[in-house]
Amino acid sequence: MDQSEEQFFELVARHLARSRSIDLMGYSPSFVMRAVKKRMGRTKTKDYLAYLALLRRSEEETDAFVGSLSINVTEFFRDKGAFETFSSKVIRPLLLEKNTPVGGILRIWSAGCATGQETYTLSMCIEEEVAKIEGELRTVISVLGTDLSESAIAHARGGVYTAEELKGVSDRRLKQHFVKVDGGYQVNDAVRRRVRFNTGNLLANPVGTHFDAVVCRNVLIYFSRPFHDTVLMNLHGSIRLGGYLMIGKTETLMGLKKNLFETVDSDCRIYRKVG
Repeated sequence: MDQSEEQFFELVARHLARSRSIDLMGYSPSFVMRAVKKRMGRTKTKDYLAYLALLRRSEEETDAFVGSLSINVTEFFRDKGAFETFSSKVIRPLLLEKNTPVGGILRIWSAGCATGQETYTLSMCIEEEVAKIEGELRTVISVLGTDLSESAIAHARGGVYTAEELKGVSDRRLKQHFVKVDGGYQVNDAVRRRVRFNTGNLLANPVGTHFDAVVCRNVLIYFSRPFHDTVLMNLHGSIRLGGYLMIGKTETLMGLKKNLFETVDSDCRIYRKVG
């Protein structure tokens, strides 16, 4: 960034910190500036100062800009092989571990879930693994999806997606997990009943602790290095000892102490918390 862009970035960061308690300094500057230019195009704003003035006077535009910081490149079963591996190496063992005579609770967090496709994918994977269990299921299952954007979370809660948004879903899964509604398809009750959505900032304190598994794929790459490490430590703190973490295939645990996780599957970036 040149000097004028750096000054603009700092002023926008101050505005978001004051109005939304969001620390923009944690994000990659190039990612933020792409979001700015996209919103400038949408609002037909001529320059940075004009867009800053718009942000300051418009709650609606501030919300829209925050929404643009959500990682919206998402789809159902994105990288299908990764979810198949996660099902066999994480979900299946956890279900067997939790399904005791007295019952247990399986908690999974989908962090940076955008409009919910990844969160529902996890619930569908669970539903398919549950069907393989013989006898009564005594496990309570909870899947939490969080994202910075309120508009993305509202979309996720509705659970309605267009045919284009379902391009990664097989005909079998479309029939099994969705119902046809006006405007597209809605995730069915069996999948939705295990899922809840909340807004959440990955740079803030973890949304909870003692999760059995956390999935945060293709999100870390959008944070600058110091804050990348902050997010990783927040994720680590949210997982119970022996729980699992899956990140994106282009992401790493660089920045964490080496004794915190052991590798479960290096290709799919699945790790188990050991410290």
